[in-house]
Amino acid sequence: MPGTEPAGFSLAGGFVVVVAAVATASMLLAPAEVAGRVLVVVIAVCAYSARGVRAGVALATAVMAWSFGTGFLVNGAGELTFGRPDLLRLGLLVVVALGANACAAAYRAVTARRLGVPLPAEDASQLALARN
Repeated sequence: MPGTEPAGFSLAGGFVVVVAAVATASMLLAPAEVAGRVLVVVIAVCAYSARGVRAGVALATAVMAWSFGTGFLVNGAGELTFGRPDLLRLGLLVVVALGANACAAAYRAVTARRLGVPLPAEDASQLALARN
């Protein structure tokens, strides 16, 4: 179930995923291939967010990915810039992370309904009705 692990563990997992994606992109693609490098990081953030972490963790992972991607894949030596392309990459990462997170939540809800498993909110409302 999403959100059952402590947020700190999920954030650490997001950090590891981002660092691994940045390292992989920097080894596989030349520095001139900025779009490909960013695509590797976007795919990693999407996959981690679709895993079912909390929305805040997905957002924090996207921001970490942006800072690492901007500092090490787009620019050199960890230099952050805040130009239009940088902010567009940040927006892309945020949209992808929150979109994948929302899709995963919707999929879990549909699957739970199809299997007849009550969602946590339904459990609480059924318990309240049973008490009355």
